[in-house]
Amino acid sequence: MRKIIGQRALDDFLNDKQQLAELAEQQLQPRAQSLGLSIVGVGIKDVILPGEMKDLMNRVIEARKAAEANLIFRREETAAIRSQANSAKLLESNPTLMRLRELEVIEKVAQSTNLQVVLGDKAGLTDQLRKIV
Repeated sequence: MRKIIGQRALDDFLNDKQQLAELAEQQLQPRAQSLGLSIVGVGIKDVILPGEMKDLMNRVIEARKAAEANLIFRREETAAIRSQANSAKLLESNPTLMRLRELEVIEKVAQSTNLQVVLGDKAGLTDQLRKIV
């Protein structure tokens, strides 16, 4: 087993335990038969690493997971910014849509406070909003 395992890097060993077990079985079978024995199966179940190696592996795994989480966060952030840019383009090209968005904002502000909004003519809605806010 030392000969089989010693030829591989730790990551390769941990990822291919089943393949290494099959290789060990193939190499042990002729020797066992010469002794009158039969091997039913070989398996690698638990791998015990020295303390400092175990700590190092844990830090590596933790760093990988943190990097993956950061990558997912950045992807979501990029998607949100892209969505905002698309919304801004739509609002810029469509005044009616912009007016609806303004009314939604007024509604949210009015619901969250005890604010009462009274609007005059339609033409000055944006100016009136700017004065309120």
